[in-house]
Amino acid sequence: MAPASRIAARLADLSHAQLLEIAAAGCEASTEVKNRADALLAAHKPLAQWAVEGVLLSSDLVPHLLAPLQLEDGAAAAVCSRWAEGWKATSEGRRRLTRVAFDFPRHLLSKDSFVMAEIPGDNEHLLVKSGALVRNLGRDMSSSGPSFELPNFYGNVVASEEFIYNTKDLSKEVYCRTHDGTEVARYEDPDKCIDCYTLAPGGLLFCELFDAHDNTQCEIIALDAQTLQPRHRFGLSLLNYVCAMVVVGEELFVCDCGNDRLQVFSLAGEHRRSITGEWKRPVSLCLVKDRLYLIEEYDTAQDDDGELINPLQGRRIFVLSFHGDTLQVCTHPAVPAHGPFVDPLAFWDICYFDGKLLASVRNELAFVGVLAFGWC
Repeated sequence: MAPASRIAARLADLSHAQLLEIAAAGCEASTEVKNRADALLAAHKPLAQWAVEGVLLSSDLVPHLLAPLQLEDGAAAAVCSRWAEGWKATSEGRRRLTRVAFDFPRHLLSKDSFVMAEIPGDNEHLLVKSGALVRNLGRDMSSSGPSFELPNFYGNVVASEEFIYNTKDLSKEVYCRTHDGTEVARYEDPDKCIDCYTLAPGGLLFCELFDAHDNTQCEIIALDAQTLQPRHRFGLSLLNYVCAMVVVGEELFVCDCGNDRLQVFSLAGEHRRSITGEWKRPVSLCLVKDRLYLIEEYDTAQDDDGELINPLQGRRIFVLSFHGDTLQVCTHPAVPAHGPFVDPLAFWDICYFDGKLLASVRNELAFVGVLAFGWC
């Protein structure tokens, strides 16, 4: 009998525990034995797919492994330099939204209406409409430029480097103004109410047209951003209660709130696709680099015990890819995970300003603050 056969015969009489002890000892004593064991394991008992994708290929493990190391230390840097380079080079795609300190002047908040809009350009400013009063704020949150009053508390505002666009609540008119409030142009629709939402490269202002008594009659109108002359309209029968829009490249993403989805059109009005997710009733949408940031309409529905049926709806910021994949969910820090309705704070609107994502927060009575989020 060959030596290998004699060993095999003797091993056959051993218990599982004894075989395990011998195998472990052999792997520790010999690199060749360990490599052979790895090969056998790979062939006969491969790792589950979740372990490969969620552990071995997960970039999220890298910061946990690098965090205890001081990369300025020569030895650690030498061991991890290529790993650290790879982490930094790919961190943009993994960036996470996180709360950051921000001191927004509370006296600028309003009970009735509060809207923020970025004024783009080299000298970036934040346009704030608090009630009917419009203010221009610098990065230090102090007034910069003239303030003026609009003829109506409600309605949206959008800003470019040259102009401000605004509407009035349940009005058929949209206005183009200079930054000091001087009216330059206006458009009045003969049939429907209008609200303005976003500007597109090439000089287009996209607005919603809606029937005040029938949300299913919504559509989008594209206006010339300087003259407010209509160019084209689209989306009728596809939309139910439009709440926000954002231009991404050559596409227009629209919050189709009543249908719990995003609708995507070309800038010429061709319908491209619909996007749904775990979020409901999208009411605000913001583009930052290659991510979309979405918030939902606040839901007050309660069960028979007086508890919220959807306690987190309206209290979350969803981070989405352009395909609609949810990459992160950031919940309002004051929101209870469960239990009765004790803290009626909810997100209302979001915009990007000075390297931060700003989210206005309100309760049932008034706007109570602005939270800021950064990326890590």
